[in-house]
Amino acid sequence: MATDPAPHSSNRPRGVVLIAAVLVLEAVALVVLAVGSLGTVFAADPVSVGGSVFLAVLLLLVAAALAVMARKLVAGFRWPRSPSLVVQLFLVILAFPFFSSGNPVIGLALMVPAAAVIVTLFSKPVVGFTARPTGDGRTL
Repeated sequence: MATDPAPHSSNRPRGVVLIAAVLVLEAVALVVLAVGSLGTVFAADPVSVGGSVFLAVLLLLVAAALAVMARKLVAGFRWPRSPSLVVQLFLVILAFPFFSSGNPVIGLALMVPAAAVIVTLFSKPVVGFTARPTGDGRTL
């Protein structure tokens, strides 16, 4: 079964570019956190070498998944919309404790991009761009 080529970049809605940019920024942030987690291994008094390495690997895997979702979303695929939504919902949930603990700046830094992505994921141009019809009437 052949797939349609990716839509031309001039047809790409700004919302798709916004979502992809946020996903890439989140991936970069996770890479930075992974490096920081590995840095604790080499500290004078490491807390848990195994835990730090596990956390770093997990963060790198999630960062890679976010990068792939951003790439495929820009290419016009529909499947990255669902995992992107789930990630953003987790970030919204994660933001609330920062508001109650007296760190509203961190809470806003987590919530504002996530909310922008959630709203944009359901916009008509993004849904239309990612629901490309195939030759038999189905969508990719």
